[in-house]
Amino acid sequence: MTQSPRKTGYLLIVTLGGLICLTAPAWASRRLAQEAAPSDPAHRLLIRGDFRLDVAEPPERPEKLQPLRGRDADGQRRIDAMAWFMKGRFLEQREEFKAALEAYEKAVQIDPSAVEVYRALIPLALGLNESDKVLNHALKAIELTPDDAPLLQRIAILMATKDKLPEALKLMERASQSTKLDKLSGQFVAIMRDLATLYLISGQIDKGADAYEVILDAKTNPEKYHLDFQMKSELEKHQRTTYEAIGQVFLEAKRPDRAIIALERAAKAKKTKPGNVSFSLAQAYMMTERSDKALEHLQTYFDAQLQSKGKAAYQLLAEILKAQGKSADLISRLEQLAEKDQHNQTLQFFLARQYVDANRLDEAEARFKKTLETEKSIDGYIGLTALYRRQNRPAELLQALSQAFARESELEKAAEDLERELQAIGADEKLVTGLIEVGTQQSEGDSPKLDFAGSILLAKIAAQNKQYDPAEKFYRLGIKLRRDRAAGLFDELARMLLEARKFDSAVKVIDDALNEPSLKNNKNSRASFWFLQSQAQEMAGNTEGALTAVTEGRKLVQDRDDNPLFLFQEAWIYYHAQQFDKAVPLFEKFIEKNPDNRLAKQCQFSLSNIYVQKGDIRKGEEILEKVIAKDPDDPSVNNDLGYLYADQGKNLEKARGMIEKALKAEPDNAAYQDSMGWVLFKLGKPAEAIPFLEKAVQTPRGSDATIFDHLGDCQQAVGMKDKAIENWQKALKDAKADKTPDLKLIEKIEEKLKKN
Repeated sequence: MTQSPRKTGYLLIVTLGGLICLTAPAWASRRLAQEAAPSDPAHRLLIRGDFRLDVAEPPERPEKLQPLRGRDADGQRRIDAMAWFMKGRFLEQREEFKAALEAYEKAVQIDPSAVEVYRALIPLALGLNESDKVLNHALKAIELTPDDAPLLQRIAILMATKDKLPEALKLMERASQSTKLDKLSGQFVAIMRDLATLYLISGQIDKGADAYEVILDAKTNPEKYHLDFQMKSELEKHQRTTYEAIGQVFLEAKRPDRAIIALERAAKAKKTKPGNVSFSLAQAYMMTERSDKALEHLQTYFDAQLQSKGKAAYQLLAEILKAQGKSADLISRLEQLAEKDQHNQTLQFFLARQYVDANRLDEAEARFKKTLETEKSIDGYIGLTALYRRQNRPAELLQALSQAFARESELEKAAEDLERELQAIGADEKLVTGLIEVGTQQSEGDSPKLDFAGSILLAKIAAQNKQYDPAEKFYRLGIKLRRDRAAGLFDELARMLLEARKFDSAVKVIDDALNEPSLKNNKNSRASFWFLQSQAQEMAGNTEGALTAVTEGRKLVQDRDDNPLFLFQEAWIYYHAQQFDKAVPLFEKFIEKNPDNRLAKQCQFSLSNIYVQKGDIRKGEEILEKVIAKDPDDPSVNNDLGYLYADQGKNLEKARGMIEKALKAEPDNAAYQDSMGWVLFKLGKPAEAIPFLEKAVQTPRGSDATIFDHLGDCQQAVGMKDKAIENWQKALKDAKADKTPDLKLIEKIEEKLKKN
């Protein structure tokens, strides 16, 4: 027998709101039978049980039955469908669910318009996890009864369970708007409850609050909606429809007056911790600018010595006192609370941070340390970090930061505070220098004092401040201390060096990673490092070494010759080395074999650029025009094609619009800034172009000969000759320093400099 998805003769479905729906009950079967052929003798025999239902001992059947009157084809079809439906009901009662589902499906195959069969079939298929069947039948049922609110509700819930939230919302909205739905009924309340849930899940807080207006009205006026005992009980008990939950939604939707009504009722019900409700009431009253009432309710939360709201409670206290003009009282009030609730670590740390802000630094340090003696916490160490940063004490700061980073399980929850501290540290050049000096001293010798967390922390701080040599040293110490983390740390270090354009150093680091004993048997990591090595070698000017790296990497992956990543990389290496005749067939092969791969588009961009470089500009345009026809909003193709048009002085207004679209998507992209400057120059607007080009050259990726050349052209056009010469000289220097110098560009810039 098939494993049962339920324990009773009925299949139970729990809705989003918690209400229980039953499959088609017995009366549905009788109604379908009565509607099919109420005066048919054969029908009466069917109802009595003379239709064989695979029971152990079926009753004797007459040799031949003669109907009193003939049936047409439609009548016979309905009878046949009804027979299969009744067989399904019988099998379902015997808990033979798969067989029952098959019977129901045969019924709808015979009579696709049998709505009652769908009502039984859909929840049964859901219980058996037959997702595809459920959705197909559900959509058919909706076609048959587009205004059936209960059916729409059930299918919407089904869609939601299958992560089809937009579809679920549309169906639930249709259910709530059904003309057949009594808007003063329990069914309407149930639909609005589920609709509210879907709105909240999708982040539509205001619409969710609108739906909760009905729930609140129904809870306060159950007789208005004719709610039965079960529905009232569900609204009372389910976590999404308690007064407290409703109040929270109204708070989030910035409807404090409605929140107060719901939360006051929650407080009177006393079915939850009064302190939590009091905190929410304090928030609501604060929104209505009734700070006295807010403080009264917040004090109730404090008196209960709860910690559920974390530091938000103390931040609210600060906000209330500020509104009352009593901010000076904050520390004294916190001290009173801390004295009564000495084990509340969050409160102790919050008070210590107030000491820091008030420049009472000794008191702050003492409270942080005393609290940390009882229980270690990342919040405490971050607090000490802020204190030592302010005092410019690099040794103590490094220790506090190391202890914070060592608490890996808490890093995620404190990520925002920690990132804020690291940014503040990074902005203090003197402090960064001090930290690196302390770390360098502690890292010396055969038994360094600097631990793993401290070494990686210093590596990141040094890298952030472009001090790449000490960053590499600290990364290597981290690898030495934790060989189990070698793969990730070598990868970070190599990518840092590539980003810094220290390609030879990157090659050495990746070689060390490939020779790392702990990674000897890790094929995935080694393949990844060979790929990275191919990048580093090519950027270092060693095309042969880059191709060797691709060959070695392929040995470690499936589909060696056609592995998408290595196939693309081989094509890119030839492209970057300007060996275009070898690059073109590889890019074309990639596109042919991997048309849906995200890199296929990059291959098309590269092919376009190859043809432009070879002088076949029209072919380069045609490739990009095909790309943009399929994806008109892609920023890269809008920029590249727009630039091509601009560089030729054609389709300039169209080009400008395309580049604007690219810039809107990525405002800080240096290439897009350059394109906008160049199209404006071509439109005869050099003064408007200059700000875009100046912004481009100031970005980390903006040190490009072409961009400096464009900027010089625009400056010359507006009479800024000295500035123009300065930028042409920068352009010439960068162009000559390129691993693969553009001879035409160099010649063009030199000619401009001769004339000026």
